[in-house]
Amino acid sequence: MTAMISVKVEGPVGLDEPEELLAELGRETGLAWRLETAGQRGTLDGGLAVTTLEALVGGVAGAVVQAAAQRAIDVWRGRRLDPPTVTIIFQPPQDPEPPSPDDPEGS
Repeated sequence: MTAMISVKVEGPVGLDEPEELLAELGRETGLAWRLETAGQRGTLDGGLAVTTLEALVGGVAGAVVQAAAQRAIDVWRGRRLDPPTVTIIFQPPQDPEPPSPDDPEGS
């Protein structure tokens, strides 16, 4: 079973700040994170940008990864004078649905 953890950053960020958070999350959690940016890639003029970082979590390590991600975010936000809003979204593993009695293959 695989869960997904997402970190959403909303607000103005500098050009290199999403990559800095990506590196910080990778160091703290030991996971490979994927970066997606909506709107402007990085802003110098204070424009709104939304950055989402996602990683897959295997097994039951969800709470540990959430705590590690929160530490990374706290460190990253602590280096900013006016840090943007950051939200952690944890999507637990989905229980596999039992096969339907009408499904002859059982899948």
